[in-house]
Amino acid sequence: MSELFDLRILYYFSCDEVDVLEVKINGLEVGTPMVCLYHWLCYDRMAKHIQKLQFKSMGKDGERNLRVFEQGHLWFEDTQAGLTLQTGSVLQNFQLGVQAVDAVSKAQYSLIQDFLQKELGK
Repeated sequence: MSELFDLRILYYFSCDEVDVLEVKINGLEVGTPMVCLYHWLCYDRMAKHIQKLQFKSMGKDGERNLRVFEQGHLWFEDTQAGLTLQTGSVLQNFQLGVQAVDAVSKAQYSLIQDFLQKELGK
């Protein structure tokens, strides 16, 4: 069995359909590219599938934090967030609640570990 990553959940947003999280992998070598350290993940609760959101940029619009991905964009404030995803010709909008990062369940954490292990070929 491969060694588990030392993960830190930085952001956690959820609604009935999806969970969106930013995860940092701690303990990697100095100089590891940012794209390997930070991961935005979208978990589809119905399909039980994690999708890595390909980060493009970040910014701020007033009180809203903004993240832009190849698949769409996310905005968030203190208590609410919104995610827009484009899959082919299908545009999906989700209204998300901001969750405490320690509210991630052991089962979710395990799914994230498994996904990142496969994603990074560890």
